[in-house]
Amino acid sequence: MNRRSILRLGLLAAPAIVASHGARADDAPLIVGAHAGGPPFCFRKNGSYTGFDIDVWSEIATGIGKNWKIQPMEFDVLIPALQTRSLDVVVSQLFVKPARRKVIDFSEPYYKSGLIAVTRIDNTTIHTASDLAGKIIGAETGTIGIAYIRENIKNATIAEMPSVTEALLALEAGRTDAVVYDTPVLMYYAHTGGKGKVRIIKPDLEGRDVCIGFPKGSPLVAQANTQLTLMKKDGRLSALNEKWFGQTEE
Repeated sequence: MNRRSILRLGLLAAPAIVASHGARADDAPLIVGAHAGGPPFCFRKNGSYTGFDIDVWSEIATGIGKNWKIQPMEFDVLIPALQTRSLDVVVSQLFVKPARRKVIDFSEPYYKSGLIAVTRIDNTTIHTASDLAGKIIGAETGTIGIAYIRENIKNATIAEMPSVTEALLALEAGRTDAVVYDTPVLMYYAHTGGKGKVRIIKPDLEGRDVCIGFPKGSPLVAQANTQLTLMKKDGRLSALNEKWFGQTEE
């Protein structure tokens, strides 16, 4: 997914991969890798890391009785660090892909990402995704949203913008009818800075499962899956979606 923050907070400096440490004592803290790219998933606030991904993992770790600590890294080194067992866990909006399944293990999905569209809250012509046909749609240059509009939305005029922030400003100013971008970024915006200005168009345009990554053969996979099942049943996962995105997953 595109990892530029809508708030343009910038990437936090990330240290190099921690040295491979082999087997650790059972009571040693788990090393959890994450890309601290900004809200809403993982970012630094008041001296510690927070975000949706961090909250999800915190619940899981509590359930399995494990201490842990965050190792911030650039996204492209997270999977290699799992392969060398420099990390025990990666919680960083990982999409499941066949190539990744060959080298790491995944938990069950804990979130659905992908693409959605938003429009102005006072728009009376766009009610569902099918109403986007023939409209002027803003999107960030170089993102998968551009390709999606071209391939799936009939007769749409694409208004390419240098950033999603500019695309949203153009929408709010009435120069476009909608914006297409990554699901979590637009959901977070609609719940925070865009609250009362924009609304999410249903249904979602495209969905992808997001899972937690582990080294191949890790016993933590089954333990994490048990906790995720409990979190889905007792409402804790829905509560975290509500906290960070303003709505529960359907």
